[in-house]
Amino acid sequence: MASNPGTTTRAPPMFVSQKAKAAPASVDTEQVELRDMIASAPPPQLALKDDIMKLSMHGDDIGLKALLDTGNVSANFQDEEGLTPLHWAAINNRYSAAKLLLDEGADPNSHGGDNDATPAMWAAQRGNYYIVNLLLRNGADPFLCDEAGYNLLHLATFDGNVLLLVLLLHQGIPVDSRDPQNHTALMWAAYKGYANCVDLFLRWGADVRAVDEAGFSALHWALVRGNYGCITKLLEYGVDRFQLNNEGKSPTVVSQELKTEKVWLDALEDTGFDRHCHPKHKPNTFFGIHVNDKDFAMKRFFFFGHFWRFRLSYNVCAICPG
Repeated sequence: MASNPGTTTRAPPMFVSQKAKAAPASVDTEQVELRDMIASAPPPQLALKDDIMKLSMHGDDIGLKALLDTGNVSANFQDEEGLTPLHWAAINNRYSAAKLLLDEGADPNSHGGDNDATPAMWAAQRGNYYIVNLLLRNGADPFLCDEAGYNLLHLATFDGNVLLLVLLLHQGIPVDSRDPQNHTALMWAAYKGYANCVDLFLRWGADVRAVDEAGFSALHWALVRGNYGCITKLLEYGVDRFQLNNEGKSPTVVSQELKTEKVWLDALEDTGFDRHCHPKHKPNTFFGIHVNDKDFAMKRFFFFGHFWRFRLSYNVCAICPG
């Protein structure tokens, strides 16, 4: 994420470091496309039938099995950057190729590329649910981080696959785990505009009032994109509407600077707050009347409501003939 939403132009988040072309698992998801990854594949020095990396990338199970059976190459083959065939099968969603490599002894926790990422990390950022699940069932460690400090939960949040996030949360990854800039997955989801992911993390117990190293809450980041669903969900879960970041800017100020004030005011209106972020109805009011004990007042109201309904029914019966 950028470090200052008040001065950004809604640019994508800035990661600690960019990966080399051959290792795209944690780079900016809005700038790196799959074609860039394929273009950065190993040079065409070998014929396809002899190139385990290309066979894994294209999911050629028959060719891959034939090559492994020759014994000339191992399923754990690594190139000069530490990348393995399993990395390429994982990011390209080649399930059968990945399973074949795992059956042949491929290490699911092998690290490679500039950011020292595992096959599961590559697959997670592409939202490849079945590949990640396969790797986890075959020994992939869900708690590893890449060199940039992102774990599987962070990387999967970049894509926004809710089913994958549920799978990872069930592995025991803390929902409030932090990246090197103290961003949580909730903050990333809010920034990306993934309302369903925001809802999932909040239901899972994410700290709605957590802030990153620059003092930005998930609400600040939601206002960068101005996603109504994210903003309202955060308000419903009690996010601090007056939280100041390290520059002293409240969510209202951020919304004004980033031209998302209208959606911010709409969200406040629809969740029961005025434009100054104060509740429209003061605490302990009942039908606009201040009461010392609201629960007691409601019980008395419903008690007497039943009494008056009975009295009305009795009077109606008394005046009706027969």
